[in-house]
Amino acid sequence: MNFSGNRRQKKIAGIFLVGLALLVTGLGVFSYIYGNRCFEHYRVESKVERSDSNNVSYQFHNGNILKFSRSGISEIDNSGKSLWNGGYEMKRPQVDISGDYVVVADVDGKIFYVFNGKDEGISIETNLPIVRAKVSEQGIVAVLLKDKDSNVLNLYNPYVPAGKLLVEIPTNVAEEGYPIDFDVSPDGKSVVTSHLVVTGNNIDNKVSFYNFTEVGQDKNTLVGGKSFGEEMVAKIEFADDDRVVVFREKGCTVFKEMRQPDVAAEMNFADEIKSMAFDGDTIAAVTAKEGKLDSQKLFLYDSRGKEKLQQNISYEYDDMQIYGNEIIFVGNRVCNIMRANGHEKFKYRFQQEIDAIFPTSDSNEYTLIDNLAIHKISLSS
Repeated sequence: MNFSGNRRQKKIAGIFLVGLALLVTGLGVFSYIYGNRCFEHYRVESKVERSDSNNVSYQFHNGNILKFSRSGISEIDNSGKSLWNGGYEMKRPQVDISGDYVVVADVDGKIFYVFNGKDEGISIETNLPIVRAKVSEQGIVAVLLKDKDSNVLNLYNPYVPAGKLLVEIPTNVAEEGYPIDFDVSPDGKSVVTSHLVVTGNNIDNKVSFYNFTEVGQDKNTLVGGKSFGEEMVAKIEFADDDRVVVFREKGCTVFKEMRQPDVAAEMNFADEIKSMAFDGDTIAAVTAKEGKLDSQKLFLYDSRGKEKLQQNISYEYDDMQIYGNEIIFVGNRVCNIMRANGHEKFKYRFQQEIDAIFPTSDSNEYTLIDNLAIHKISLSS
């Protein structure tokens, strides 16, 4: 038998396997570095000159862009082509989006519109001035109305031929406080509100839970509440039908089971929250010591309260938004994009003021809106 030949073959095979392992490792390292590289330049793929005024606002919606003003709303694609539009006249339009539905309410006015991109929209008039409106994924609209000494939270179904007003919840300002924020669940069956209650020298911030199923009807729709003392509750966002995120001055609380609300998770920060964002699955919060840019810290959590990232940042920005696995920070002329794993994806200081940057279906292409045009850009090294 040729033992030396067998040994030689085994040695060659061993060398081949080691080489293959090194190659795979090298490719993995290269892929990691390449996939987490930071872009510092961009090229313009296309550009559409803006014909509107600087009074127009933009929001991201289902991969497209909503543009709205005091005289109407439209949805455009990344090339600037109009997909649908709706007309109205408002002094202070406020927009909320959920799924395919868009509500536009005239703050301090008495009318709101609901659009779904399939018709010219539905308008509903209210009997009291509007404070804010929110829409669910089912098209159910929650509208907060104000009176002299009270507030009313109304729930509407714009697509029911008769009886569009589903629920009316009056609150007394002296007893139940001033409304700060609220949100409606995706299925339209729950509403959570936050109120600031002032009694003499005492301040209390309360969160109330309303449910419009048979459980809530047994309890006059109010199924729970929690006090946060002097810590203001600035923002409320539903994660799904049975989970809601409450943003406080120095933390976030996740509640579950909207029929019998209970705390699912609680996150507390040493410093006050500078900005917050939520995309249905990821909670983002930036904390900072007052006036100290280098003290900023970004926290990411999933909707169940599990920490995904904690990282120091020193960005100059006015607005922060989450889109999937990316967090976009936009300042006056500055944009920073960070991946959810903490690696910076893009940083750039523009020559002119920018209004917004939105992602597209291509991971390295974005829609850039400045005061002159709508650009489709590709990131480059």
